[in-house]
Amino acid sequence: MKDNDYRKLNVLIAYPYMKNKIKNLTENYARLNFLLDSGAFTAWKAGTKINLDEYCNFIESLPFKPWNYFTLDVIGDPAATMNNYQTMLNRGFKPIPIFTRGESIDVLDEYYKTSDIVGIGGLVGTQNNKGFVKGIMHHVKDRKVHWLGFTNIDFIKYYKPYMCDSSSWNSGFQYGQVRFYIGGGKFVRINRKNILDVKIKEVLSRQNIDLLDSRKDRAWRNSGSKTFLDTCAANSAIRLSVDIKKTFGTHLFNAVAAADCHLKSLIIEHKRILEIL
Repeated sequence: MKDNDYRKLNVLIAYPYMKNKIKNLTENYARLNFLLDSGAFTAWKAGTKINLDEYCNFIESLPFKPWNYFTLDVIGDPAATMNNYQTMLNRGFKPIPIFTRGESIDVLDEYYKTSDIVGIGGLVGTQNNKGFVKGIMHHVKDRKVHWLGFTNIDFIKYYKPYMCDSSSWNSGFQYGQVRFYIGGGKFVRINRKNILDVKIKEVLSRQNIDLLDSRKDRAWRNSGSKTFLDTCAANSAIRLSVDIKKTFGTHLFNAVAAADCHLKSLIIEHKRILEIL
């Protein structure tokens, strides 16, 4: 890896979330590895679809070049996913193709003929996803993959995938807590009840996180603006990404949804962490 690869902020954002505020933040932060997702899964959950022409036009209209971007996959339809990929290639794009569960393994090899990276989908919230990953990695061997929505630390340590992503870095907001990374692959749960524990205070003080903010009621809610939870979650996510890149060579991308405050928190904490890296 390049010496300074780990100093970049890895962020994945889905096309439906690329509104003006998030788009501007993405464009104006130079130390960003921006990975664009088509948002097919997000749209599928909402009962809508992404238009391929609109997705392609959006990529062409960007005033900056993404670090990389995915093809427009079609949930539950491998043939349509392959067709979209071929269409994008024919139009001059070079997206990362997506192989999902249920497809013939031959399709995976076919994708590698036109791309050095293949995304592995069908991993989020599915049964035996670990077994599926094991089987895929046995076939892939040393070729580059991106695990979509799968960041099991033990699996990253063993297989060392080229890329992976997760949206779980801020998943505790609705419960008023955060899973805080303390190094060495270990985490501690921080919430309003244990925030004054000596060990917790020591963990946060080492990261120069101001405990005064934790006294505010809004600090423990996902309020749509930057909060104490936002700061802790962003700090934790960035340091985990740095450790994984430095130790295993894997690019761990943190997925950002519609709230621009989460991206702001990641950028603010990244600037601060860069000073001590």
